[in-house]
Amino acid sequence: MTTQTSAGAETAAATPAGGAAARGSERGAATRSGLLAAAREVFTSTGYAQAGVTDIVAQAGASVGSLYHHFTGKADLYLTLFEEFHEDLAEQARTAVRTARNAGITDPKLLFIAAARSYLDGCFEQRELSRLFVSGDAPPGFDVVMRRRLREWAERNAQFFARGPEPVDEAVSVVLTGALMLTVAEVALCEDAQRARRLADSVLEIMARIDDRAPR
Repeated sequence: MTTQTSAGAETAAATPAGGAAARGSERGAATRSGLLAAAREVFTSTGYAQAGVTDIVAQAGASVGSLYHHFTGKADLYLTLFEEFHEDLAEQARTAVRTARNAGITDPKLLFIAAARSYLDGCFEQRELSRLFVSGDAPPGFDVVMRRRLREWAERNAQFFARGPEPVDEAVSVVLTGALMLTVAEVALCEDAQRARRLADSVLEIMARIDDRAPR
């Protein structure tokens, strides 16, 4: 009887503490999200090099201490924005591939083009952020991150094509991946949105005409 009462008391006492921890976690997530949104606004309006930590925390309505609690500094904010941007667009591309497969498309190149179109659409939707990442205004070493990401994409695309029913020239995946990345840069940097859209559509049409068969 005493044990049950004690256990019940302990449970009752633990519940408010657990609730407080959950609320603290929610506040921490909200602060982190607010700092990223503020960094995005500051970076895209003034540029990475000109942006200051004080500008970001002022935009977020947060403190410098809270920024350094969640991030190591300005460069960490930039890289986190890039990773989240890339993952968001990559997930859109994966969804486009699943939709195409459900529609009966099995040709690896056509599936790749469906993914590429979706990725480019995402770049149009977030052109300011896309422009930031291809402008060269970035933390030291970001070019290394981009080159590594390009190699990873080329390798994954080569594996993707290799799973198709017909042999595919490995060089095709390199050409298509490189063309997509160059198109992303052109779309982001082009001041005329309509011209950028026409360019993207034309590149996708050319991709579709590339002979992807492996040489015999």
